[in-house]
Amino acid sequence: MALLDLSLVSKTIISLLEKRLPLYADWPASATLVASPAPPDLVTGDYALSFYLYHLREDAHTKSQDWQTGDGTPQRYKPMGLTLNYVLCPRSNMTDAGKRTYVDQLLMGLGVKTLHDFPLIDDNTMVDDGIGGLIAVMPLALRGQGNKLRITLRPTPAEEASQYWQSGTQAMRLAAYFEVSATLLEPEELKSRSTRVLSVGVHTLVRGKAVIDGTRNTVQFALPGDPAVRELQVSPAEAAFGQQVSVYGSDLKGDVTSLLLNHPDFDAPVVADAAWAVSTDGSILTATLQPTASGQPLLPGIYTVLVKTVSRFKQPDGSTRDFDSYSNPAPLAIAPGIISIGFTGGGLGTIKLDGFDPTTLEGNALQCIAGTERLQRVNTAPAAGQFRPRTGPDRLEFRLPAGISPGTAVPLRVIVRNAESAPHWGIAP
Repeated sequence: MALLDLSLVSKTIISLLEKRLPLYADWPASATLVASPAPPDLVTGDYALSFYLYHLREDAHTKSQDWQTGDGTPQRYKPMGLTLNYVLCPRSNMTDAGKRTYVDQLLMGLGVKTLHDFPLIDDNTMVDDGIGGLIAVMPLALRGQGNKLRITLRPTPAEEASQYWQSGTQAMRLAAYFEVSATLLEPEELKSRSTRVLSVGVHTLVRGKAVIDGTRNTVQFALPGDPAVRELQVSPAEAAFGQQVSVYGSDLKGDVTSLLLNHPDFDAPVVADAAWAVSTDGSILTATLQPTASGQPLLPGIYTVLVKTVSRFKQPDGSTRDFDSYSNPAPLAIAPGIISIGFTGGGLGTIKLDGFDPTTLEGNALQCIAGTERLQRVNTAPAAGQFRPRTGPDRLEFRLPAGISPGTAVPLRVIVRNAESAPHWGIAP
């Protein structure tokens, strides 16, 4: 489980509760859910729910494995299994005590049901986004690294639960207690053996294996009516074709250094070729994103990157031998590039795209959002609240939803395979 930031676990489950609870038939149509990782006493709202991390411990199972002892490996290089303890507590602040109690019980029922229905969360866990599509529950920083979060309702006796909340004359509170833990998988059985040693050579590698700490890039944008260009550093990186990204870590330079990209659609990782202008000083590797890599066409979406280093040594017989080393994977989002946004006299909007043909994307792999409303994809001339992809030049044609006043600055987003474009605005005609 490649995880240091425990807040990512809390963000995952809060995201699940926020997206799932309003989809139940019992949820009041006019209610707004406030799901928070804060302690219950600090959460406010008519429909408020706290999922608070109050304790953690080292997992006894992973701590006692035989591979943890006697192998000479320093403790810091061994994984540490953690079990996180959370309390789920509804905290409505409605003025009517009876109505507040009923709302708390509704929230508790829907919250426990949701966590029961999603006992294991991994990269493939999806939830309805409420507008006809599916979105991943895990944040981008957790995906692509084999993380699995297992959620279990603790069988806490009633008399023991009261010890958490009852103090003096304070009334007992409705709460449920959950454990969130990770599963370590055993390695596969060895299926090959080394060949006979026909010659002996000693090779000392003075540098360690390449390690990626993360990816990042800088996004530039201007707010409507403000000519000043703003900059925002994004990590993990979310950049469009033609933009530069940085991979930072240690030992990212060898006698030969390559940047590799991987995606579930690929049979094997592909090498970023010369057009990517890869350069590194050992701590930071930079590259300029391109629509192809070693002949492999790329579409916007979520990828992982690796750094391959080659150490070259001279053999006793005078020949040379290369020693390959691969880093850990790190996430990288190739975002859809928007060149411009404009409107014709008839109110038809056009989003010009850069680096990919939108007509090759099917279904929810291509989405367009105006403000907070997702536009419906059509294959004919779009009406209000609709869009269609076009090619030659690559673009989206759309019409804004009805009811938007002329002159209003409307934020427009294009999402391709879960990768979102940088901030852009259009002025409603």
